[in-house]
Amino acid sequence: MPQSRFHHLRFLQPILILLLIGIATISLTFSIQSFQAVEKTIRSSSFKAFNNSIEASYDIVDTALNESIKRYLRGIVTTSAKFITQIQASPSLTPEQKNALIQNYINSNKIGDTGYPYILNSKGQLVYHPIFQGRNVSEYRHIQEQIDNDDHFVEYLWTNPGEKKPRRKLAYSIYVEELDFVISASAYKNELLHFIDKTILKDKLNKYQYGKTGYVYVIDLVGELILHPSYEGENIRSLIGENADGLLKKIQQSAHSYSLQMNLVNGSSETIFHTANVEDYSYQITIDNNTYQKDVLYIYYPYLDWAIVSGISRDELHRPTNTLLYSLLALVLSLATIIIILLLLLNHRHKKLVNVLNRDYLTGLFNRRAFHEMASKHIKDTQHSASFKPYSIILLDIDFFKRINDNYGHIVGDKIIAIVGKAISQYPHILAARYGGEEFVLFMKESTPKQAIRFTDQVRKKIDQYNTLPEKVTLSAGITTISKPNVLLDDVIEQADKALYHSKNTGRNKVTHYQEL
Repeated sequence: MPQSRFHHLRFLQPILILLLIGIATISLTFSIQSFQAVEKTIRSSSFKAFNNSIEASYDIVDTALNESIKRYLRGIVTTSAKFITQIQASPSLTPEQKNALIQNYINSNKIGDTGYPYILNSKGQLVYHPIFQGRNVSEYRHIQEQIDNDDHFVEYLWTNPGEKKPRRKLAYSIYVEELDFVISASAYKNELLHFIDKTILKDKLNKYQYGKTGYVYVIDLVGELILHPSYEGENIRSLIGENADGLLKKIQQSAHSYSLQMNLVNGSSETIFHTANVEDYSYQITIDNNTYQKDVLYIYYPYLDWAIVSGISRDELHRPTNTLLYSLLALVLSLATIIIILLLLLNHRHKKLVNVLNRDYLTGLFNRRAFHEMASKHIKDTQHSASFKPYSIILLDIDFFKRINDNYGHIVGDKIIAIVGKAISQYPHILAARYGGEEFVLFMKESTPKQAIRFTDQVRKKIDQYNTLPEKVTLSAGITTISKPNVLLDDVIEQADKALYHSKNTGRNKVTHYQEL
């Protein structure tokens, strides 16, 4: 090879090396920046899902308690309504005797420590009350809600005379039209805590564990494990040793700082709920000579003086980002391919997380929150008269579901709920969700009342194809069809709920359209 050509090659070699090093450096820098962005997103998504699991557990505890108390208060109100109706209908009693009997009944019935039944008329005046007979209380928002609804369950803040802080109170009421009476029963939430079924609650919480090493458990302020998969009844110190002291101290601080503020006055007043927040705690634990970092989230539940806790190993929480870190070492050979794969994995993980958060675990249908978001968006997109097309909201409720649970157990009850969900899911063009308990809600686009009723009957008939109980499972339905834009979703659902109430109140196993009322 001629010297000049060899010289040129020797001159070009370092240039090529520098060029390759420059390309590799730029590619690696870009890869690191991309990795950091992806890592931040996945960390945020993972932590959000972990955070949502503890918030969902809080809602489960609160819903279980509210439902138990609601059933209890409904029984009191129903019994009171029958008694008062009989008294008022008695031809042998004078008006003075009727008033005396009813007032004595109100005075003698106690709910919890300080709760009581009471009766008001449709103008908000207390007709019968242990203390304030004749007082007009229509300025209170919860009273207005009771007047506006024939059947209502409400939670609000209230302060008894002599008390410094407001407490949450629950009230259930029904309207007796022939007497113009709103018959109600109310009690403080923390006075009726014994109605909660811990066994059912524990089963529900177990379904909200996050990851393989995470699970939800409940402790009181001194560390006793109220609900735990394996160590229920023991103290948390027996599990995590001295690390429990720091966790319990933070929980006790949360309990001490918890407060409620109330502004219940005339006009446009608002009730302010200062709720407990999700907080975090970390500690190290050594098992079989291996040390693990544990991340814990907890939320204080004031009505039972409990803390709802969920812990997970940091390795598992950060596992997706660690996987990405290992993948980064291979980017020198295939940077472009790995970046595409990471983006696809991130997108898949995001969709999976969103899907889990939006779905009801028992039926696979959307949950209530997701239904509200999607249905509200559809209504908003078609709010202009030119693009508007009628739509229907359908509410379905399993008849005598409590009797099914009582006769066959909650496992069979859950199976029946799943059966109804399966029947509804056969129609993928219908937006459907489990609305709560044994109730389902469906959004039917571009439908007339006849189409909505015909579709609802199809769903009700499909239940027979899946039901294996010796007795027939039936559904009651309420439907409303909206033929004009700019109607709020909550108002639409309220119409369907009134139609459903009519179906259940007039024999069940039937469909009622709101236009028929």
